[in-house]
Amino acid sequence: MLAPPVLATGNHLLAQHAWARRRLAGHTGSVAQINLTDVALRFSISADGYLASATADDESNVSIDIPGAALAALPHGMDALMGHVKIRGDADFADSLSFVARHLRWDREADLARLLGPIAGRRAHLAIAHATTVLPDLGQRAARNASEYLVHEGGVLISHAEITHFGDAIRHLRDDMARLEKRINRLQSRGNGTA
Repeated sequence: MLAPPVLATGNHLLAQHAWARRRLAGHTGSVAQINLTDVALRFSISADGYLASATADDESNVSIDIPGAALAALPHGMDALMGHVKIRGDADFADSLSFVARHLRWDREADLARLLGPIAGRRAHLAIAHATTVLPDLGQRAARNASEYLVHEGGVLISHAEITHFGDAIRHLRDDMARLEKRINRLQSRGNGTA
């Protein structure tokens, strides 16, 4: 069952943001269906703005179709994903769902503080935030250092400059050969013309 964990996660995020619950509470009783390839998730909005499970008998006010290929856009942000989504039904409800989906963020620090205590939670949050900014740069530097080692120290790889230089040398050789071939053809045609 996919619905209970997804609804629980959505409600956890909504619990952290009163503005999102107020926006959704304006659509109490409305039902949405999200279609992702072969999976359908149906939910309704409760009076307090939380998500509740809906049955197949409940008529959908909004249908949201997400093609499977669109999930590749998710790492680029919710706006990138929303560009691939097709929404049908009640425009006001769809707008509210879209707005909440784009702006709802996990308050990681609050959850870590609840688990570890306020000071340790804050430190863990800062460490995670720092790691998410440092690790990609660290990975790029490690890859660059490894490639420099393999090129200069190990002699396993050829540098980009050497490949470019080799390509230029091949082009010059090709041009020289073409000129030489034309010159030979001209000399042969002169030799054949005087004979």
